[in-house]
Amino acid sequence: MNKNNLLNHCLSILQTIKDDEANLQKLLEFMEEEFLSQTPVIQLFPDYKLHIDEKYRPAVKEIAEYLEMGHTVFVNPETLETDNLPRNYEEFADGYDFDFGKVQNWIEIEPLDSRESFEIMQSFVENLPEGKEKNKLANAIEGHKPFANFNRLIHNSEEREKWFKHRTCHLEKYVIDNHLDEISNK
Repeated sequence: MNKNNLLNHCLSILQTIKDDEANLQKLLEFMEEEFLSQTPVIQLFPDYKLHIDEKYRPAVKEIAEYLEMGHTVFVNPETLETDNLPRNYEEFADGYDFDFGKVQNWIEIEPLDSRESFEIMQSFVENLPEGKEKNKLANAIEGHKPFANFNRLIHNSEEREKWFKHRTCHLEKYVIDNHLDEISNK
């Protein structure tokens, strides 16, 4: 059977159980166990963006980019305008201009804490294929200064681009899962 015939056969079976919640649950559990346990995390939720209203996508992307830099992000829920503040803005030269009055009634989104950031890094390493790269990165995050060690290795790794996609995907998902309701309901 070719790929299209296989897919059509699978879909026809799925069609026969579409109204049977117990069988659908059983199928879901089987598929997650059988297929997702071996799939890199980046592929576990590539279409989560499809589940949000189109008008929120640019804001989610922008918020995730600022969170990636460690910034606090402020979102105007009416206009979806964003502003951001670096984590240690007090350390910048005098005259750092930020209008706190402007964002007074906006939604504030703090950057991820180190535990959450570590979990993203850890999930990336766990889902790499077995081999030298995975071993080096796993050792880096298990030791002293895991963030510094990981960053040093990943920037010289063939997995570098996958890491950036993985992190971006997780941050956008984080924004959607934890803040989209608040942004869209105000």
